[in-house]
Amino acid sequence: MIHILLMILKVIGVILLVILGLILAAVLLILFVPVRYRADVSIEGKPDGEAAVSWLLHLVRIRVSYHEHADVSGRVLWFKLFNVRLWPPEDEEEQKTKSETEPVFAEFEKTPVLSENDSEIRNTEVSVLTENEQQEIPLETVAETSKAEEKKTAGDDRTAVPAEDDELVVHATELISGSNESSSPSALPADALKNSSKENFKEPVVKEERVEEVKNCFGAKIKEKLARLIKKARTLWNRIRELPGKIRKLADGISKKKISLEKTWNSISMFWHDGQNQKAFHLVWKRAKKLVRYVLPKKVQGRIHFGFDDPYDTGQVLTVVSPFYGLYARTLTLEPDFTGTALDGELHFKGRIALWYPLWTAARLFISKDFRRLLRFLRKRDSGTKKA
Repeated sequence: MIHILLMILKVIGVILLVILGLILAAVLLILFVPVRYRADVSIEGKPDGEAAVSWLLHLVRIRVSYHEHADVSGRVLWFKLFNVRLWPPEDEEEQKTKSETEPVFAEFEKTPVLSENDSEIRNTEVSVLTENEQQEIPLETVAETSKAEEKKTAGDDRTAVPAEDDELVVHATELISGSNESSSPSALPADALKNSSKENFKEPVVKEERVEEVKNCFGAKIKEKLARLIKKARTLWNRIRELPGKIRKLADGISKKKISLEKTWNSISMFWHDGQNQKAFHLVWKRAKKLVRYVLPKKVQGRIHFGFDDPYDTGQVLTVVSPFYGLYARTLTLEPDFTGTALDGELHFKGRIALWYPLWTAARLFISKDFRRLLRFLRKRDSGTKKA
């Protein structure tokens, strides 16, 4: 019985050891197996490139590519996790293709395609219609056209007045002149004369009324302008009276701000010049530089040809990059162009990041008492500002 219990305990212990071993192996893999990254970028008129992040001998891989489209894909072993297009979205691309193809189809729909038989049939129909129309012209229209021509000729004959009718024309003009004389004001009746005199008498009265209306309107406008001027003068006077009080308030505010700024500056200077804080700042700067060096790519190769419209800008870029010449001189070549704008070339770089190094830097910071004191001070300050 005891032998069986020992065997069971032995099996349970082995299983637990195996589980612990697997957990430890997974933790070690996560900590010490680095995540590798790689990128190949080229610019020749259009940008084109590909970047990939892999872990554990490419068993886990994420790939980003740009070849007229920006795509992202992920794989675990041989299983595809996702494959997404970032830019342009598929909906926009479909709309663009539709907008490009629709006008072409519309033109094809508007222009009907005719066969040879259809064209011959249409030509025969046109010719038959013209012949029938010529045959079916009624006789009445012909008669009307002939009458219209006769009238035109008659009108032309009438315009030419013969010499024998000159006396009749003179007699008609005399009669017309007599009728005009009879319609003169002397021949008008007395009632019409009275009405005209009344109308002439009313005209000056109406003019006087209009002049009075204009005078009244002008006076009202002058009064309104005077009232506005008086209001503006009052407001100006009130503002002038309030100016000394406003100046005093402004001076008080400036003095208070000056005092508060002096206090903050003194507190910042004390905080900066404190010995323990200086040690903490030095430690943070040292660890951050090492972490950046570790994260940066280990292999960089390529060529960059660049230039701007103004040669001064090109020179400024070179002055900014020149301090780092020792880092990229062997693998990266820079070709400045002072004649005009230019941007082309290619770039290839590789690097790796293991999780243990960032964790080690964080642990080194938290071990330091100076850094923990600095964190406590910042937390208290944040809590005080939130309460205020």
